[in-house]
Amino acid sequence: MVNGKLGYYADFIIYAVLLVALVALTLEGSRSDQLIWLGAAIAGAASWTLVEYVMHRFVFHRMPIVTDLHHAHHASPRAYLGTPTWLSLLILGVLFFLPLWRLFTLNIAFGAISGLIMGWLWYGIVHHVIHYRRPRRLAIALKAASHRHLRHHAAAYGNFGVTTPVWDYVFGTHISSGARVKAIASRKLELPE
Repeated sequence: MVNGKLGYYADFIIYAVLLVALVALTLEGSRSDQLIWLGAAIAGAASWTLVEYVMHRFVFHRMPIVTDLHHAHHASPRAYLGTPTWLSLLILGVLFFLPLWRLFTLNIAFGAISGLIMGWLWYGIVHHVIHYRRPRRLAIALKAASHRHLRHHAAAYGNFGVTTPVWDYVFGTHISSGARVKAIASRKLELPE
């Protein structure tokens, strides 16, 4: 969906504020609650990498309505396209937070959702840096991720992991750098130096 500049940057602000609030709530708890929360947050952040891969591969590239929006991103990578914050919050709440709370405890659910939010934020930052190359120092540090993601834009049949290539290797969807030359030449994409 077209977000506009304000909607595009809203995710960064709203999710950062939400994450700070969740951490602040946790700091008021007991030491054992904090350790449980931290373990759940680490598990949530690690789970994010698989959630990101599955969403990108199966939702963005195979669900009819979403696929059209994602193809618009492929056609115009710098357009302010994305999931509205209210919708992503609803999805995180319904698909992850509520089931975790029901299955475990509120503390574990808060920790796991905090980890997922950290992953979501990192994904947003990495994706932004790849396409906008700002901030410049981070763009240089993320050079490998940038090359990997731009090969995805050129070919769209692999490299679904934006923040990590792990699941592309596991599921056999990694596009090697040898494929890069053909894919890039056919789409005339520029890779950062």
